[in-house]
Amino acid sequence: MSKNIVPSANLLLSHLGLPLETLDQSVFAYADSPDFELPDHSPIGGAFFKDHGLSITFCAPDFYHVNDALTNHPAIITNVQFYSGESYYNHARYEGELPFGLSFDDDRAAVIDKLGQGAWRFPLVAPFKLERFDLPDRWILVKYADDGSGISMIQIGLKPKKSDATVLPKILQPDIHALQSMLTRSWDIVSEDDRFEGIDLSGFCEPAAEEDCPDEIDALPTHGVELYFRQSKETIDAKSVLSGARYIRKGLNWSSGFDGDLPMGIGFDDTPEQFLAKVGCYPVTGKANVLTGYYVWRLPEHLLHIGYSVMEQRINRIYIAAHSYYSPSLLESPLLELPT
Repeated sequence: MSKNIVPSANLLLSHLGLPLETLDQSVFAYADSPDFELPDHSPIGGAFFKDHGLSITFCAPDFYHVNDALTNHPAIITNVQFYSGESYYNHARYEGELPFGLSFDDDRAAVIDKLGQGAWRFPLVAPFKLERFDLPDRWILVKYADDGSGISMIQIGLKPKKSDATVLPKILQPDIHALQSMLTRSWDIVSEDDRFEGIDLSGFCEPAAEEDCPDEIDALPTHGVELYFRQSKETIDAKSVLSGARYIRKGLNWSSGFDGDLPMGIGFDDTPEQFLAKVGCYPVTGKANVLTGYYVWRLPEHLLHIGYSVMEQRINRIYIAAHSYYSPSLLESPLLELPT
């Protein structure tokens, strides 16, 4: 009987972009309870080699490369993680040779000397916690230690391909114009607007007096959007009004995707730098880790909350809410220091 293959940087990185099944399956003898089923709500999975300081991420290729022609193709390996042994990640230190001459002892200056200037970093001003470096076919994400003395974790991933044109019908409504024109309007008025056609509000129940109205209309499978209704703050009568909506990228949370107008001309394939420029002002709060991040703005028209993938550098979710109908905590923590 042949020995199991020990996971290593060279082995795992050589399979970036390839189906998960092409990796010698004996390597998973060293994994912690590997599960190769992709969750229903998200086409992204992972396998963790905690004793070896490694993990891999795999993903449905149609989602990762935004290409409907790849639907039902086997999951591909999209990125590999290397851990320094920091207790937060619950992985041992990877003791092998790191790619690109990197060392867990490198500070940011040493990383830039080896990789060049970063393409993205978080937060908006130093000291930076995260930094991403883009190569022609790969990306590298570095999570710096809290004290800046070294590296906590490194991710190396496959560059997603640009979106291919789809032959499927585009979902264009209810777009940001429809949403803004209906914010704080009663549910029955919203239900009669042609731009909300196909979203079933017929079974909507009015709240009783003094009762909150935390109703959510899930139109993700058909329209790529969730609609939120709350009890009106403009009348003493029990009245449900449209308080906001959330647009979700195709493939997440069973969303069919949305192709209509979004705030400020934003698109789901925009990088953080691109949507920051389109909004035209800095967010008041935000947060990011090695997987996802978000920024929040209090715009004159509404609250805008954009959630994005740190790995793929594209938008996952866009939340819009009428003023006075969202939690103040969204704007309070964690506050961002803005560039001067």
